[in-house]
Amino acid sequence: MKIIPRPYQETDISEIRKIYAQGKRRVLYQLATGGGKTVVFTVITSLSSMRGKRVLIVTDRKELRQQGGRSIRRAGIEYEEVTAKTKRLPNANVCLSMVETLKRRMHRPDYLSFIRSFDLIIIDEAHAQVFNKLFDSLEEKQLVLGVTATPQRTGKMRELKEDYDAMHQGPQIGELINQGYLVQAEHFGIPVDTSKVRITAGEFNEGDQGEAYKKVYGGAVENWNLRAKGKKTVAFCATVENSIELCAEFNAHGISAVHVDGDTPEAERDEIFRDFDAGIYMILCNCGIATKGWDCPSVECVILYRMTTSLVLYLQMIGRGSRKCDEIGKKLFTILDFGGNYRHGFYDTPRLWSLSSPKKRRAKKDGEFPVKKCPKCEALIPAGVRACKYCGYVYEPTKKEKVFAILEKMTPSEVNRYAATAAVDEMEIVREVKGYKVGWALHRLKTMADFLAYEALKGYKKGWALTNGNRYLGLSGTWEEWYSFGEITKVEEVE
Repeated sequence: MKIIPRPYQETDISEIRKIYAQGKRRVLYQLATGGGKTVVFTVITSLSSMRGKRVLIVTDRKELRQQGGRSIRRAGIEYEEVTAKTKRLPNANVCLSMVETLKRRMHRPDYLSFIRSFDLIIIDEAHAQVFNKLFDSLEEKQLVLGVTATPQRTGKMRELKEDYDAMHQGPQIGELINQGYLVQAEHFGIPVDTSKVRITAGEFNEGDQGEAYKKVYGGAVENWNLRAKGKKTVAFCATVENSIELCAEFNAHGISAVHVDGDTPEAERDEIFRDFDAGIYMILCNCGIATKGWDCPSVECVILYRMTTSLVLYLQMIGRGSRKCDEIGKKLFTILDFGGNYRHGFYDTPRLWSLSSPKKRRAKKDGEFPVKKCPKCEALIPAGVRACKYCGYVYEPTKKEKVFAILEKMTPSEVNRYAATAAVDEMEIVREVKGYKVGWALHRLKTMADFLAYEALKGYKKGWALTNGNRYLGLSGTWEEWYSFGEITKVEEVE
C-alpha cells in the first residue's frame, strides 16, 4: 500500500532533503502531535531505501517502535527489528530498534559496527535525552533525522544544538486546524488550591501535588459532567494514587473508568488501551504513561489533573485530544485544566522552536500567559481578544480601546488639544498609545491634584508628586501641604 503524504508533508520532505543537499548532516524536524511525523519519516525511509541506502529507525518506547513498524509495512518496505532477544544482527536495509536495546550493547564491537553501517539514522521523539549516548557512537559521515513535536530541552540537559546542525519546523497547529487536519480545542480552567505546592528542581513537587489533588476528586467528576459529559476522556494525574482514586470516583458515579500507570504489567496495559479505544471505558486515568506513543483519535476530552512547568509535557498531554476522528464527527476537543497549565499558552498558540535551550527562568505558579474567562460559556480565551470563538460573546471595548479609536481619527495637533482637557487616566492612555515619554505628561499636569492622581495611577513612591509637582508647577510646597489631606486613593489602572 502506497502512503500518500499530505501537501504540507510533501513540502516538509522536500525542505528536509534540501537541507541535506546544502551539506548539513544532522537535521531536526518539528511537527505538531497529530501532524503525521511518522508518515514523513516513512516516506524519507522509502526514498533512501530505493537508492540503496541503509536506514536505522530508533525510538525510546515500544509503542513508538510498533507505530513505526506499522507505517513501514503499509509503505511496502521490508525491514527487520533489533530487540533484546536478537541473537544475530540483521542485514536488512531498513531496521527498527529501541534505543535502550542498542545502548546496553553499544560496548560490543559487533553492535558498534552495526550502528555505524547505516547511512541514515532516524530518531523518533528526538527531544529526549535518552539518545545522547547514541550520538556519541555515530560517525561524522552518517546522516541523522530527528523528529519531534516539542524540540526543547531545559536546565542542565544537553542542548539540541550539540547534536543537530539544522532544524526544519513544520506548519503551526493553527494552520493544521484551518486546513482540517487537526481539531480545535476549548480550554476550561478549574481553580484548585495549590498554595502549598512547592517547586523543587524546576518542577512542581509530586508529593505536594498529590496532597492538593486529594481534595477535589468530586469536583473533577462534577466539572466533567458539566463540560464534557459523554466524551471519551483521558486524565493525566499528578501521582499514581491520585489516578487510582480519581478512577474510583468516576466509577462510583456510574461513569466507566480504568487506571493505568508505568507499573501496570505490559499485557494488562495493552488490553486496557484496546478496551478504552473500543469504548468499553469512558475515562482513562493514568500517571506518566499516555503522554506519547499512544494514539486514540476518538478522545474528545483531556483532563489535566496535575501541574507542570514543562511546555513539552503540557503539549504532549493535550495533544492526545487533537486528532480528527471522522467516525464520530469530531470537530472539537475539551481541556479541563485543574493545574493552571495555560501558563504555557493555549494548544494553538504559535510557537517558534530553536535548537538552543530557552533562557532559564524561575518556574512560577501564576500564569505567564494572559487569559480571561468568557462570562457566557466560561471558556478561557486570550486576554486581548474581543469575541469568544466558542460562543460568540462580544466584549464591550475597554476605556483604552475607546480612546484609541478616537485618537486614530485625529491629527497630531488635535491629539494635543484632546490631551489638554482629558482626565489624568485618559491622558496617560494617549501617552502610551502614542509612545510619548513621561515628560510629555508632566508638562500637561496642571494642578497639585493632577500630580497626586498621576503618582497614584503609576504606583510611584509617595513623594514623587511633591518633587515633580513643585518643579513643573513652580511651587515650593512642603510635604504637609502636599499630603496633609490624607492618602490619595490609587486610580484604577485602565486596561
